[in-house]
Amino acid sequence: MALSLEEIKSLSKTNLDNAIDLFLDYMKKHPSDPELENVGEFLFAKKKLVEKHPSLSREIISEDFHGLLEKLRDTEEMFSEEESPLLEKIFPELKSFAEKLQDVEEFLSSPFFWKLGISLKIENPEKFAEDLVNRFLEDPFVFSFEVVEALSKVENAEEIAYHLVRKAKEIPLKEESYSYILRLFEVAHHLGYSETDELEEQIKKYFSISAKVNASGNVEEILDEYEQLTIPKEKLREKLAAVSKKSKVSEEKRGRYYPFLLVLLALPFLSARFRASFYRRIGMKKRAASIYLKLLQKQPENVKLRLKLARLYEEIGMHEEAMKEYEIIKKLS
Repeated sequence: MALSLEEIKSLSKTNLDNAIDLFLDYMKKHPSDPELENVGEFLFAKKKLVEKHPSLSREIISEDFHGLLEKLRDTEEMFSEEESPLLEKIFPELKSFAEKLQDVEEFLSSPFFWKLGISLKIENPEKFAEDLVNRFLEDPFVFSFEVVEALSKVENAEEIAYHLVRKAKEIPLKEESYSYILRLFEVAHHLGYSETDELEEQIKKYFSISAKVNASGNVEEILDEYEQLTIPKEKLREKLAAVSKKSKVSEEKRGRYYPFLLVLLALPFLSARFRASFYRRIGMKKRAASIYLKLLQKQPENVKLRLKLARLYEEIGMHEEAMKEYEIIKKLS
């Protein structure tokens, strides 16, 4: 029994090639059917898109719009703007989907809309930007890479960028807000905002100074930059003060042990006997003993050296070695 056009259209969800063959047969038998053009465009739109995008064939053939969106999220595939009319023939919900993107929440939930070849222009960029900022202040992770990329695909992205900057400047100027404000500037620049803004530069300098404090701890080198900041900087001042205090404590410690440090640095250039005596005094007695042994290799009959070594062995607890040295001393005396 011959299938109707509606049945052929329905069959295309599972067997596109068979549906096209049946359609061609139907067209020969019913050339004057007014629905031929619509169904033909529908079937051949499917055929064309499947051939162009084989990895999306299952979603296209089965007319699974939700599945298509999910697939586009995880693939490099995308449809061109020229292919958008073909998609509309297969997915009638595409039009309403595009209209919903005027709402920020809908936009954020579908950041891959542009892969459908949709040309989107936000009708009220000021309101859209305001809603974006409010959402961002609630959730700092709103501006993901995908969302920023999607915003850049909007026809009037620069208008949105302008309003993002304007809204950023309306955020109360507190140190805890600086990262939010700076992120809004970053997004705006990605969308085409090209102006240099004093507030943005000041916040960048604020974070630069903070990073330098963490890295070097040298407050004096940073003070000039700090003084040039015209935005609130109380927390940064407290941070500088804390680092400065810590630095002073370190300087005091360095001053206390300065002579000791000088000796340590000079040791390689001092005599072996001095080094041995120094190591013995600071408790590094085994190190001192090793130096005396090296000296005795050159001066084996030096009684004074052997006596120092013997006493050092006793202090270390190496009594057998100490007795051997005393016996050698007796023979040399």
